[in-house]
Amino acid sequence: MSYYHIKGTELSIPPIAEKILKNKTRGLGADVDEERKKVKYPEFLAHYQPDEEGKYKNVKNEDGAKNDKGHLGDPTFKNLFPADKKVTTRNLSPDFGTEVEGIQLSELDEQGKNDLALYLETRGLVVFRDQDFRDKGGDFAVNFAENNPELLVTYRQGGDSSRYDKEFSSKGDTTGWHSDISFEEYPASFSFFVALEVPPSGGDTVFIDTREAYRRLSPAYQNFLEGLTAIHSNYFQNVLGRLTNTVAKIKEDYYTEHPLVRTHPVTGEKSLFFSRGFVQGIKGLKDKESASVLNFLDHHIATNLDIQVRANHIGGSKLNSKSVIVWDNRLAVHSATLDYLRSTTERRHHYRITVLGEKPYLDKSESESSNGQTNGHSNGHSNGLNGHQNGDGISKLKLDDE
Repeated sequence: MSYYHIKGTELSIPPIAEKILKNKTRGLGADVDEERKKVKYPEFLAHYQPDEEGKYKNVKNEDGAKNDKGHLGDPTFKNLFPADKKVTTRNLSPDFGTEVEGIQLSELDEQGKNDLALYLETRGLVVFRDQDFRDKGGDFAVNFAENNPELLVTYRQGGDSSRYDKEFSSKGDTTGWHSDISFEEYPASFSFFVALEVPPSGGDTVFIDTREAYRRLSPAYQNFLEGLTAIHSNYFQNVLGRLTNTVAKIKEDYYTEHPLVRTHPVTGEKSLFFSRGFVQGIKGLKDKESASVLNFLDHHIATNLDIQVRANHIGGSKLNSKSVIVWDNRLAVHSATLDYLRSTTERRHHYRITVLGEKPYLDKSESESSNGQTNGHSNGHSNGLNGHQNGDGISKLKLDDE
């Protein structure tokens, strides 16, 4: 196959774009004020403000690799899992993903945050149950992230089976693998996805371990990919924003170059940095050459069940949807699932905060140890979960793709 479908290109064709927008079931289909009367957390559902357009620029985090808190984490995680607390953990798979009960993220001190960073960098994905995070407010959430002012709300109204035919009238699935804000010069390191209201089942987020995706490749193909640079862009995300009259806080169209294989600054592990939703091509390759590489990676990642896990948004001892799902975007990609549209379900309401990471890089000279922890936890200092701080605020409503 010589054609690589760039996500969003269909929006450039007026008849197709019109059909997509007509059948869209995500976001707010009714008046915001009316919806705010129904939700449990109306402070996380607000009108767009015209003065917020283009508010967020490409924030730099030049010392991100050096300042990653994981460098200061204790490998025993004693500050994250204190001996005096009853903490239970359950691995979602042996090497990727863990579910945790018994600690409150909101109560972590600086050493606890250091251990949290290292734990995320080790497990890749962690689902924390029975959290009070959602009751702390937007300012608390933004301050917890410390170096990124954006708080992103995702919302899907409740509804019945009539949504099904509408959503799938022109497509068979809604899968959208991506790493958060990969089009930025300094993309996200950690993301925190906080459940506000969640149906009893459905709408899980699926994650892929991109470290293992890299390991599964032959040494020859690994070496080939390590010489390639991918172009990431938010162009079509902004096209959709204009078509739906949505305020875009990141208004500028970015075309950012990142290595297709990247090195983790703390563990030294290599991973594929293939953010399907934002990658538009491979620098320096002809169209058919680029397409062959990207189509292979798309198939290699999306169809390999060995490296995927599902994180559900409701759980814990009380089944009260007080979950916080946290992951390291440098070694994972994710996608929402729409497996519930044939049923009558309640609304799905979350917010997401992200921590800015380093500018992606590949260190070919770095040799990985058997456990991947090659450069220790002592180089660099801590300033927030990852370096730089800039501004404050709560961000736009977003299509439900987490």
